[in-house]
Amino acid sequence: MNTRQAIQPLTDPVVLSISFSASRNRFIAGLSEGCRVFRMDKCLPTYQPSLTTRDGKVTDPATLVDGGIGLAVVLDDRYLAIVSGGKSPAGSQNVLTFWDATLGRQIARFDLHERILSLRLSSRYTVAILAARSIVFEHQDLETQEPTPPASPSEAPLPESELRGPNKIKDLVSTAPNPYALACLGSNILVLPAQSVGQVQLVPLAGGSKRVFRAHSSAVRALALSDDGSVVATASVQGTLVRVFSTSTLDQLAEFRRGVDQAVIHSLAISPSNRWLACTSDKGTMHVFDLKPSSVPPNTARDKDTSAQHRKSSSYASHRLSGGGFDKDSLSGMSGRSSPQSTAYQGSVQEYYGLRPPPMSASPTGQQAAVTALAAFKGSSLAPRVLKDVRSVASAPFHTGNDTPHWQGGPSHSWTVTPTGHRKRVKNPVLSLPDNPTGRPPKGIIAFAPKATGTGKPHGLSNIRNDDEGAVIYVVGGGSDPRWEMFELLPAETGGWTLINRGYRKYLTRQFVD
Repeated sequence: MNTRQAIQPLTDPVVLSISFSASRNRFIAGLSEGCRVFRMDKCLPTYQPSLTTRDGKVTDPATLVDGGIGLAVVLDDRYLAIVSGGKSPAGSQNVLTFWDATLGRQIARFDLHERILSLRLSSRYTVAILAARSIVFEHQDLETQEPTPPASPSEAPLPESELRGPNKIKDLVSTAPNPYALACLGSNILVLPAQSVGQVQLVPLAGGSKRVFRAHSSAVRALALSDDGSVVATASVQGTLVRVFSTSTLDQLAEFRRGVDQAVIHSLAISPSNRWLACTSDKGTMHVFDLKPSSVPPNTARDKDTSAQHRKSSSYASHRLSGGGFDKDSLSGMSGRSSPQSTAYQGSVQEYYGLRPPPMSASPTGQQAAVTALAAFKGSSLAPRVLKDVRSVASAPFHTGNDTPHWQGGPSHSWTVTPTGHRKRVKNPVLSLPDNPTGRPPKGIIAFAPKATGTGKPHGLSNIRNDDEGAVIYVVGGGSDPRWEMFELLPAETGGWTLINRGYRKYLTRQFVD
């Protein structure tokens, strides 16, 4: 009989939820045992609240009980908002707790008498997303904390500080059934699913009437709001198309195709200057779309190739497929004649009707002919919409893990006895998450690095400062195999853009030696 204690605990904590701060300098992970706050750029832990052991049914309300935190959001390094959850929750899943990390205690508590599905937090508002409505709390000055006495006579006392937290219900917004807890909170705007399927509503928090627009014909599955609140991106349960709308005019600005097959969109994110749109799905691939395709990446090699291409004359097949004054990749203006300004080989009537082959200098290569034929088919009215849609400028795989259906713990099957006296193996149900009724672990939660200021340090290994130079994208996954990954979007040597995985960290394990 082996009586030795295991070196590694048998039940490691699992990540139940992941959320980024409004400034995207921190992210917080709700665990099966408490929660932890990490730096976004280095994935290093910055704060972990101490947990108290359960003492029967009586616990101190100003402390966190050792148990699962199903929802957690962070406002940089001081304020947290948490809700219990998981297989062994720390408390009721109907209670919202607002926590001060500096003081190490709760400063506000609300029992909503209904299960809270998700939270959103900013410097002015806290939003609790419920099954068919959302409650907006406005932050107010709660109290002034007295100066903290020093731990020793040699230390100076901590100065008094003002406490701010949710203290007033500002609005109550009705939505359609929202099982995935979709919501985006800006500085003065709240984006939620509307009460009709496929519609999105914009709720101004500074005053005014809400506006509703139709984004998809099916239910909305993912939402993203830009930093300035001017652009919102949406995806439906089909997961094939991503659409971008203006919050001021409600006009559709762009539409991108992620793929042909149906997929579950994990997350959407918009870059700080509204140049890039990133998307992850259960296919395990992250796509990046260009919201301003007129911008050209700063690449010398591409400029040389482009200038050399303009010096070449168009081939005979290109002349046959292209009309005057329009792009080869489109046949919307095809007229059968060439432009008078064209200096390319025009061919003869005999060559046009196939009575005489064109000269070798005018014949396209096999690759050029295939590209030209594909461009012709894309521009024709018979081509399917799939070929005409705008695709991503770069893509790369991200870590999805190998989580089992019962990744939160517990056996996958149990035995029971039938009325006839026989034993029968029964499959145990999968424990759901607050914002995911299927119980799948959070994966592919993405965020762009914040915009670098004039004196601030550039982001990533390539020292990227703005969207025209590229972007730094962080992808964080949870479950039993949590991982933080950093990607860089950079100009490619051959033109266009490329997405590079710069590294990863398993942020719940030991990173460095003591």
